[in-house]
Amino acid sequence: MKFLSENWELIIWAVPGVWGLIALTIFWAMPKIDFRVGSMAVVVEWMGFTLRRIPLSDIGRISKRLKGKPEVWRNTLKGDHRMLVLYRKSGKRPVLITPQNRYVFRNQLEARLERLAARAD
Repeated sequence: MKFLSENWELIIWAVPGVWGLIALTIFWAMPKIDFRVGSMAVVVEWMGFTLRRIPLSDIGRISKRLKGKPEVWRNTLKGDHRMLVLYRKSGKRPVLITPQNRYVFRNQLEARLERLAARAD
């Protein structure tokens, strides 16, 4: 208790300062998340490090509309106009991503899915 009474000014400034530092770190790191269509998976990357892979064979359909509670991978705060939802065949939660240009990304993904389906036949 003595520590609190002697250092109350430091504590009053440190707690909001730490929260502010955490918020700034999140705002700095969020735009660095990127999405790409690989040969076998949709890859979520952060500064070149792979965070998540969604196998192309597990993607059932792609939509702009969300139904259910998704697994969210955003790289912007207001991403409604960039939102794509990847619904999975395995029945797991859908994956919500926000690529820079959702129509270009969707076309690339659909083309890759068609090639994968043609190879399977």
